[in-house]
Amino acid sequence: MYQKLSTFQPTIFLLCFLLVLNIGSACAEEPTSPTKPAYLIQEIRSNLQGDALSIEIIGDSSPVYTMYDLFNPPRLILDIANAGLDKKINPNQIIPDNSYAKVITKPMTDQDPSILRFEITIKESHTYSIDREQNNLLLLIQPKTETAQAAVPATATDAVAPSATAPIKLHEVVINKGPAQTKVLILADSPLTDFRHNIVVGKKDLPDMMFIDLNGVDGSELVRETEVGTALSKIRIAPKGTGLRLLFESGLPALFAYTVTSDPQGLLVTIEEAKADSPPEITNALANPADTALDGIIGSTVTATSKATAPENSGGKNTTTAREDSFNFGGYKDTKRISVDFFKIDLHNVFRLFREISGVNIIVDESVKGSLTLALNDVPWDFALDIILNLKDLRKEERYNTIVIYPTNKEFFWPERTEENLSVEADLEIVQQETLIIEQSAAQSEEIIKSKELIAKGRIELKNENIEKAIEYYEQALKLDPKNARLSNRLASLYLVNLGINAKAVYFAKETLKIEPKNTQAALYAAIGLANMNQIGEATDYFAQSISDPIPSKEALISYASFCEQNGQPDNALKLIARYNTIYGESVETMVSKARIYDQMGQSRKADEQYSALLASGYPLEPGLKQYIQSRLSSNQDPGI
Repeated sequence: MYQKLSTFQPTIFLLCFLLVLNIGSACAEEPTSPTKPAYLIQEIRSNLQGDALSIEIIGDSSPVYTMYDLFNPPRLILDIANAGLDKKINPNQIIPDNSYAKVITKPMTDQDPSILRFEITIKESHTYSIDREQNNLLLLIQPKTETAQAAVPATATDAVAPSATAPIKLHEVVINKGPAQTKVLILADSPLTDFRHNIVVGKKDLPDMMFIDLNGVDGSELVRETEVGTALSKIRIAPKGTGLRLLFESGLPALFAYTVTSDPQGLLVTIEEAKADSPPEITNALANPADTALDGIIGSTVTATSKATAPENSGGKNTTTAREDSFNFGGYKDTKRISVDFFKIDLHNVFRLFREISGVNIIVDESVKGSLTLALNDVPWDFALDIILNLKDLRKEERYNTIVIYPTNKEFFWPERTEENLSVEADLEIVQQETLIIEQSAAQSEEIIKSKELIAKGRIELKNENIEKAIEYYEQALKLDPKNARLSNRLASLYLVNLGINAKAVYFAKETLKIEPKNTQAALYAAIGLANMNQIGEATDYFAQSISDPIPSKEALISYASFCEQNGQPDNALKLIARYNTIYGESVETMVSKARIYDQMGQSRKADEQYSALLASGYPLEPGLKQYIQSRLSSNQDPGI
């Protein structure tokens, strides 16, 4: 497969040659065989625990690598360019003996650049994932999801665990701005627990960033980029592996302080608006504060290239300058530099990303299929494109700011219009129109496209706090896309929370339930609206539906308890509070509610116990509440009472 890189051998060789010069290494007589590898593997750590195996490849610089799957037998190929093993590493003892994985190393010195290949045979019962952390590569081999789940005893939480074949669906990113905090709620079908977050230190003209990797999720409904304009400048989303990467760009000189927590409705990110003088505290134990490399930010996405400092032994020449020189010699001049980290991403999505990066029209032949895993750091975008085309046996034709990509075994001819009275601009306009038609036909119907345009306008109005205008756009969009349950539910929320129009809120909540009968959030909106309209019987039914999930939301339990308290059902209210405390732990609100209910039931001693427990809880209390509790307990200690 690497023979297809032959058209790039001068460029790649020169890049490697200059990099070797920069670290003060001399070259051997053979120009393609440097005496010192550009990426020296200093250590390989393996950890075998039962049916799971981790392999960490520790290097002295940022690796350039690619990986792909082979079959019969199933195995993973990991190729690292210009890599070598430290003498202390035994290539025949990379991993401990086990029954499901085997590793063989093969130096490919006949390739240009030279490649160190890791051929990893993996049994069909297992799967793998690979991540890069600065200079290191971490490979995890573990049982497939079905096998792992079969070994776990069934519990009450099994009902909400995502299945191996049905990823958790993400519906919307809800942003709530406040003077002290910006809260970002990623709405999902169930709580999101399989995530990892970390920080990235901005370089050159890039801001500091925080990213979250979500595994096993479907984010096809999410908007790919959202401007926020607070301490959080913007949010960008792109595929990564089997899930998504969410990138949070800082709007401050330094990265904002933040927390990431699982929420019954998905995942909650809290951004502190106060300017921080130091990096935030990382709340997830899996996070590694040392991970400050632009690790292919947002999965398959792109960033401008970072600024590098010259190594001590480089003779004063900057590594970045050397790379620029080598790319310029290869013909890749004045193009945007990117870092990419593709993991089994569909080829069509790759080319769509390149279109966004470059601003060039890209048309892909329908016979182009397959996926790609590739990591490149600090390269021109068209250089990365050419590598992908060679790896996948594709070719390109470029004319009039348009690139056509097609298999090498096909032919392509540009339409000849030079003899007609048509200008180049007219040809380009036709190509652009055809590209738009191709994209639209590959996506949704005209009604759906118009609906999404209206939703985008509604979001802008909502951001500017023009609630009525936003609702107007949303209702027009819903008429074009009447099966959009997320949209009808959003309308129910806006009417209930923002405008207080209960009848409209109930109407749209019921419309949502027609599409998604098990939507407990819509049931809660309907219940609250009906309760506000004093329709007690119907409200009770919807409240019961709102807590039907194995793990009901906090809002549903608290709202239902308050409803029961106000409508003469204290026993039911206490049961709901007890369920809340079991799932989420006691809070000031539940402790006060419990004490108040005991008071209404005439059980003063139990009420006093709750008030005493509240004072001793350590929760910060409002001065008025604390004073009331102290005076109440003091009066109840009078023997005459």
